[in-house]
Amino acid sequence: MNELKERAITTLEVAEMMGTRHSDVLEKLEGSKRVKGIIPVLTERKIPLSDYFQESTYKDSSGKENRCYKVTKLGCDFLANKFNGEKGILFTAKYVKRFNEMEEQILKPLSELEILQRSVILLNMQDVRITKLEDNMTIDHGQAQDLRQAGAKRVLSLCGGKQSEAYRELSKKMFSELWHDFKEYFRINSYSNTLVSRFDEAMRYVDQWTPSNNTLISIRNCNSQMDLAI
Repeated sequence: MNELKERAITTLEVAEMMGTRHSDVLEKLEGSKRVKGIIPVLTERKIPLSDYFQESTYKDSSGKENRCYKVTKLGCDFLANKFNGEKGILFTAKYVKRFNEMEEQILKPLSELEILQRSVILLNMQDVRITKLEDNMTIDHGQAQDLRQAGAKRVLSLCGGKQSEAYRELSKKMFSELWHDFKEYFRINSYSNTLVSRFDEAMRYVDQWTPSNNTLISIRNCNSQMDLAI
């Protein structure tokens, strides 16, 4: 029952239960120039602090983030022993009641509606995790092969066919130019590192890719020379 172990209230709640200022509770924990606090003593003695107090923050009415602590039941037991008289008795009565309520809430059987709500929350969390995983997955071998074939088809088309002079003379340069542009556009170091989520976009990019103007001129010149030779 991890939920039972993780039960805690904040020092803000502790201050309210004690009828004192939050700053007074923090001073009791952290100490001051005059008095050594509970936390420094536990730390010096290498006693696991998280069993009692855990650093945290809260936002006040102005939205400013302020320091506070989460206090476990053991921590409340500890604090209760530091307060004598009526204040200590009242604090003990209140925090014991508060922790009992939390325990009852954790242990009570869930209604069908609560079970459904938790299931929906868990499914949503799972969907988010799957989406994040998919967003970071790279394409598999088959998809990489599809990209290569699409690139070969595009270069072949731009050159005017496999028998063209432009293909014989310029295909290597064009493949290099294509994949350089591709990697720069998708911000990756290899086309095989294309994200799965962008695979369709990558295929469209290759199908629509156009080389530089200088390369286009070279293609026309190569093919023109072949035509003249014929």
